[in-house]
Amino acid sequence: MLELRMAKGSIFEDVLEAILDLVNVANVDCSSKGFSLQALDTEHVVFLSLFFPSEVFKSYRCDEDRSMGIAIADMVNLLRASNDGDIITIKVTDENFEDITITFESPDKTRTTYMCLELVDARSQRFKSSDGHDMESEYQAIFCMPSKDFMRNCKTLSVIDDDVVITVDEEVISFFTKGKSGCVNISHVPNKTDNPEKDSVTLTHMRGPVSMILNPSYMKSCAKVSTLFYQVKFGLSTTRPLMVEFQIAEKGYIRYFVAPIEAKGEEGRQRKKAKKNDETGHEMLG
Repeated sequence: MLELRMAKGSIFEDVLEAILDLVNVANVDCSSKGFSLQALDTEHVVFLSLFFPSEVFKSYRCDEDRSMGIAIADMVNLLRASNDGDIITIKVTDENFEDITITFESPDKTRTTYMCLELVDARSQRFKSSDGHDMESEYQAIFCMPSKDFMRNCKTLSVIDDDVVITVDEEVISFFTKGKSGCVNISHVPNKTDNPEKDSVTLTHMRGPVSMILNPSYMKSCAKVSTLFYQVKFGLSTTRPLMVEFQIAEKGYIRYFVAPIEAKGEEGRQRKKAKKNDETGHEMLG
């Protein structure tokens, strides 16, 4: 049996709300350690990987490992029906593994609402991604910044609303966009340390300069969830999607893997060559 309990407005509920505009269905794996979720957006540009450790819930029980598919919009709509102060219980029993039951209990225990959500087939949402243990070998540059700065950058860049170029070298981290109406260039001079400082931009790993071209709409999708977290981590590589990571509690996380836009001309040819010669065995999103 799987059973988890949480208060109305928990981080679990808030994260589902934040990713709603990006994914439709998700594959969920449950174990004694926690609740993980994987999803691919409809355009196959962004892969989403989340892990909620058991300690983020009011109570958590998983008797044996389980996998199931969930329609995110349906789940969010049901959770929205709860009232402030309600305790929310999500359960899947051994006898009925075709549905999820969701129960809302009022604080004074005088009102109980029972709902049922049918599970879906989400096997196509699986994707092999980094487990986060060896990021330095997978990314040429890793940096962290306050979420409020990332949100501010996305808002400023949206004035032009064209492709965004993120560039990292030893001296500067820049976010640049250029369109018909003009251009925006935001530069950060980072600190260089293995221990990110909460209120500053920190370059924690560097193996050489790197840049990526990204669709601004997907940058905004990543920024939407940043309101729930204090800091965001980025991983950049010439051969892998951009990684955007937010930490949940001590061991949990939400990671976006965003496929870049292919550059034109000589830069594009160099990117394709590097991608072809990549020896890590990982593939870009397709």
